Amino acid sequence: MKFFVCLIFSYLVFSGNAHAQSQIRITTGEWEPFLSNYSHEYGFSNHIVTEAFRNVGIEVIWGFFPWKRSYELAKKSRDWDASSIWRKTDRSEEHFLYSDKVSSSSYVFFHLKSFQFDWTRFDDLAKYHIGLTSSYQYGQRFEETRKAFDIKISSSYKDEALFKMLLKGRIQLFPNDPRVGAAQIRNVFSPEEAALLTFHPKRFAVSDLHLVISKNAKNGHELIRKFNKGLKILRESGRLAELNRDLEAGKYDKKATKFKKSP
Repeated sequence: MKFFVCLIFSYLVFSGNAHAQSQIRITTGEWEPFLSNYSHEYGFSNHIVTEAFRNVGIEVIWGFFPWKRSYELAKKSRDWDASSIWRKTDRSEEHFLYSDKVSSSSYVFFHLKSFQFDWTRFDDLAKYHIGLTSSYQYGQRFEETRKAFDIKISSSYKDEALFKMLLKGRIQLFPNDPRVGAAQIRNVFSPEEAALLTFHPKRFAVSDLHLVISKNAKNGHELIRKFNKGLKILRESGRLAELNRDLEAGKYDKKATKFKKSP
C-alpha cells in the first residue's frame, strides 16, 4: 500500500512539473518588424523566441501590451512569466534575469535624400533640428550632446508621425533603427514618398536585446537555461540565419490583419 501511495505521489509531482514547463506566458509590445501583433509570427525577435522555446518543448503564449505595462506585468510574475525583448539597463537588472542575445538594435539618422547630411562626431549634430520618439532612449552620448548644445528637438509618440514631419521638412533628422525605419516607411508611405527618404550609414547606441524573466519567478533560472539551449540549437542549425534573411526580405513587415497560425 505504501508503495502505491508513493508511486501516485511521484506521478502527481512529475505531472505537475511537466505541465508547468510545457508553456510560458510572455508579454511584449509593438515595434515592427521585431515585435508586432500584426506581423508574421508576431515579429522577427518574437519568432526567434517562439522557435527557441519550441526546440526545448515549451509553447509560448503571447500577450501584447503598452510597453510600460508589459514591463510591470513581467516583473510581478503573477500571470506572466517573461517579456520580449529588452536592452540591459541598471534599473531592469535589479528585477530581471537576462537570456543570451536574441537580436540587436542600433540607431541611424534618417533624412531626405535632397538634404545634404554627414556626421562623424556627436558635436556635429548641434546645428540640426531633430525629431525624437517620446520615451525612447538614444544612448548616453547622444543625450549628453543634446543637453550640452541645446539641440532643437520635436517629439512625437509615433515613429510614423516623425517620418511625416521629415517628409514635410519640419525636422531635418530622425534617429531610428534602420530595419525598423525601413519597414515603417514601406508600410506608411507610397513608393514615390519612400524614394525621397534615406539614412546615414553611421550607427550609434548599438545594443543587444534579450528575453527577460522576473527574479520573482520560481523557475526563472531554469527557464532561462532552457531558452538559451533552444537558442543555441536555432543558431547552430542555420535556422537563425534563415530568419535573418527573412527579416531583410521584409517578411516581418506589419500586415493589415493580425497574424493567425494555420490550423
